[in-house]
Amino acid sequence: MRTQPFIALALAAALAASLAGCSKEPPTAASPSCADLNKVTDPAQRVELLKKCPRSGPEFKPSPKKDY
Repeated sequence: MRTQPFIALALAAALAASLAGCSKEPPTAASPSCADLNKVTDPAQRVELLKKCPRSGPEFKPSPKKDY
């Protein structure tokens, strides 16, 4: 008699766990990181990445040498 509440709890937990992963929305694609700047071909994403990561890209210019 005492096992009936535990069985009901286990069934409820199994049902909740099986329904937790269900979603009708497709997973969203992760936005590219600064390391992926050379691989991005979409111009809009490339401009967005250049704003986010201004030091990356072919326009790198080293700073001048300093003599203190």
